[in-house]
Amino acid sequence: MYVDDYETAHLGTALRQQGRLGESHDAFRSAMNVQASATALINLGTILVDLGQLDAAYDYLIAARDIAPHIPQIHINRAPIQRDRGDEAAALESLATAEELRPGSAELHTNRGNLLLHLGQPVEAVSSFQQAIAIDSSAPLAVSGLGRALEKIGYWEESLEAHKLAKDLNPSNHEIHSSYLYATCLSPLLSPQEIRERHAAWGNLIEGNTPVRQHANDRSPDRPLRIGYVSPDFRNHATMKFLLPMLQAHDRSLFRLYFYSQTAKEDKTTAETRKLGDGWCAARMLSDDQLADRIQQDQIDILVDLAGHTVENRLPVFARKPAPIQVSFLGYPATTGLNRIDYYLSDAVHTPPEFHSLFTEQIVLLPHGLCCYHAGDSCDVAPPPHLAKKHITLGSTHRLEKISQQTLVIWSQVMTLLPNAELLVFRDVLKSEDLRAQTLQQFTDAGIDPARVRFGWELPSPHLKVYSEIDILLDVFPWGSGTTAYDAMWMGVPVPSLMGDRCSSRGAASLLNHSGFPELAGSTVGDYLQIMTDLANNPTRLQEMRQALRPAMQATVGNGKRFAKDVETAYRRMWTQLVTNDAAESEEEECR
Repeated sequence: MYVDDYETAHLGTALRQQGRLGESHDAFRSAMNVQASATALINLGTILVDLGQLDAAYDYLIAARDIAPHIPQIHINRAPIQRDRGDEAAALESLATAEELRPGSAELHTNRGNLLLHLGQPVEAVSSFQQAIAIDSSAPLAVSGLGRALEKIGYWEESLEAHKLAKDLNPSNHEIHSSYLYATCLSPLLSPQEIRERHAAWGNLIEGNTPVRQHANDRSPDRPLRIGYVSPDFRNHATMKFLLPMLQAHDRSLFRLYFYSQTAKEDKTTAETRKLGDGWCAARMLSDDQLADRIQQDQIDILVDLAGHTVENRLPVFARKPAPIQVSFLGYPATTGLNRIDYYLSDAVHTPPEFHSLFTEQIVLLPHGLCCYHAGDSCDVAPPPHLAKKHITLGSTHRLEKISQQTLVIWSQVMTLLPNAELLVFRDVLKSEDLRAQTLQQFTDAGIDPARVRFGWELPSPHLKVYSEIDILLDVFPWGSGTTAYDAMWMGVPVPSLMGDRCSSRGAASLLNHSGFPELAGSTVGDYLQIMTDLANNPTRLQEMRQALRPAMQATVGNGKRFAKDVETAYRRMWTQLVTNDAAESEEEECR
């Protein structure tokens, strides 16, 4: 951040720190109207980045550069915009220019680390974040960035230490705290109980400092309900593969839909989603209190969080309880930690009864699965590659940080039981030679013959074509397949799975059970190995499944109308329960 000496500029900075971005923008614009200096242009550009208005922000920074090209902050601030606009080379050049002007800037190295993570170079990003920390050991964004980078390369113990330190350095920064909680959820080092405890501790902390809103919503039991969906992902994002089919099938005569969008880069999917609603709010402009006010003004009956502790969530708004019923759904495989979120939507495979105590929310089980899938831009199912290659190709298209030590042990056993199989590991970040070398060494250390491992990183178009090279997708543990499993099976590639001790390890098992292939989900490692070997040694069955999986998904987990009805039934029951409880409380008060 770069500020002028003007009082309004300082006010803008204070408002930005409070998350009151719209008011901050107005203050910075007022400062610029007083004097259109380079610093005023930088300040306004910075807040426009926060608001997702990248083109306008870039124009202001170019104007600042034309006035004062010697100010390093201009070039530091330009880099993230250039990155988000897809010009990574220009972003690297801007940071190099800034370094010439101001060597030894922690912010510069932090931005470079973030850029390298974006480029799929986590090993190099670790070095940049470490440089930033060497300059300023108390810089929480650099320490949090280091945690994310270490996470990407599987250094879980060190990653959690960095995330925790970042949280402790800036305990009021919600994004850093959520990043830490997300890391605990992904980490193979923590038990499900420990994950729950850390989330609940955050929930107790934020709720203890946040008063609950009062609601005056009409309590008529059968009236149309107003449903508010809150997400940063109303755009071309994996979440929308599961959300759009339901939104499109909602009964609009019984449910009014309102969207509170934290989305920065809007696109065609954003426009498509917006058309499905009765109300749309650009939530980035609003502070947590302001957004809670807006939700109450819209008289939302059921407010639904679609992000959990993923990036740019608005969980602090839910801590304010702006709607009488609040729900966690779709975006996160663990508790949010908030007692003020009443329900968590799931299914009996993903969240069996023995898991319910791992949530601060009450579990509501949907009968036909926890989500509904639509592939979007797709392609035809290709013949299984073993027909041409004469051997089975096992595959992984998972994020590399999901390939834990537990995963490698199990994969090594699979490779031993299938001595003629090869393993294709495909991920865009593997374009990094250092990361390929590190990953291959991890495989070798686990007992997997490196000669049987093949890497890929150049995405085909459409990207689902990558599954034409795979016969069977290997699952990962303990954070198992999510969108990856749905994509693979849509392309005819079976995904045998192991039902683990936490919800995050049971996404593929839920898919298999609800699409008609429960026999591919095992309860023990022995079960999983047997399923894998039986399937790999039965080419006839593999060919039959190649053609059967997509139609089965279309009839079950791809049935948007049926799934929307399941969710609507759950919403109506929640509302009926609230109305019944309120009526009972009123009767008790009258008796007193």
